[in-house]
Amino acid sequence: MSERASESSTQSTALRSPTALEGITPEWLTGILARTTPGVEVAEVAVDSVVWGTATKVMLRVGYTQNPQGGPPEALCLKGGFDDAMRALGHRGYRAEARFYADIAPALGDVVPRCWGTEVDDEGEQGLVVLDDLREPGVAFGRPQDRYTPDQVAAALELLADMHGRSWDRTGPGATPWLVVGSPQYRTVVTGFLSEAHWTAALERPTTDCFTPAMRDRRRVERAMHQLWEIDDAGVQSLAHGDPHIGNTYLVDGAIRFLDWQVACLGPWSDDTAYFLVGALDVETRRACERDLLRTYLAALAATGAPAPTFDEAWAAYRRHHLHGLLFAVCPPEKQGEEVCRLMGERYAAAVADHDTLAALGQ
Repeated sequence: MSERASESSTQSTALRSPTALEGITPEWLTGILARTTPGVEVAEVAVDSVVWGTATKVMLRVGYTQNPQGGPPEALCLKGGFDDAMRALGHRGYRAEARFYADIAPALGDVVPRCWGTEVDDEGEQGLVVLDDLREPGVAFGRPQDRYTPDQVAAALELLADMHGRSWDRTGPGATPWLVVGSPQYRTVVTGFLSEAHWTAALERPTTDCFTPAMRDRRRVERAMHQLWEIDDAGVQSLAHGDPHIGNTYLVDGAIRFLDWQVACLGPWSDDTAYFLVGALDVETRRACERDLLRTYLAALAATGAPAPTFDEAWAAYRRHHLHGLLFAVCPPEKQGEEVCRLMGERYAAAVADHDTLAALGQ
């Protein structure tokens, strides 16, 4: 990450940040970029393409009147809340991600995309991040249909271990005041997924065909989830991605990096680790190498100076942390796509069965 990008800081604005594409003007873009690149001046900006979603990605082509050496490129990605329906839900992730890129990302190096500016508008329920446009040679976005190798997953686990270790027990990047224990946004979603109406409807879809009878028991899964949260909240907290599934990864020349930090929070190392490891590999590969991969993670964690747990302690925590991913199977297909929900649900359901996760949580 460039020195210039590492100086990024969030600006809370009294003026409304753009919430429609028409608001992305040269004047506004100059203002947000100038906070990290003094002297930059945008002459023109055009929307190249738009990827709509919970957070919208607006691909921009920018022309500059002035752009100091090492300044932002012509191709940029503006990410934030441009869908009125999503913003009306009070989605906190936009502002959380902007604060993450301003306050935390500079300490993480190449694990995250390069950021050129951030802006938070609390009144307008908006948070904006200007990133490199990652659509370039050598870069690919992760999909469940892809086959990551154990070596790729091991290297990514080392990145997570470095992040967890340097923020161990809320130190370093984990000391940011606005980070909270467990993502309220995530837990709200989970509570909705575990409602009787949602669960009953989900069990009628093919995405849950992978569930055993125990996994189909909503009350049992709900009790186990709350027991997991109770254990997690009482344990050591570090900076956590919060949602590092394969769809929130990208590859740079084959090396895995992490996207979409909207639910960054304080959490246990084991949630990020189990959620990423299980979801990134097909079932048979995961079964064959998960112990070695966990040892790789623990060695990297210890290398940061953090008091890494013993393997037996880590294995017990790993066994408990597969419910997060299991909920992929009950995610509404319109949010992730039915094929994604099926593939990911199968991977996590196999892990829950292999590790008897419900029993490990007293259920």
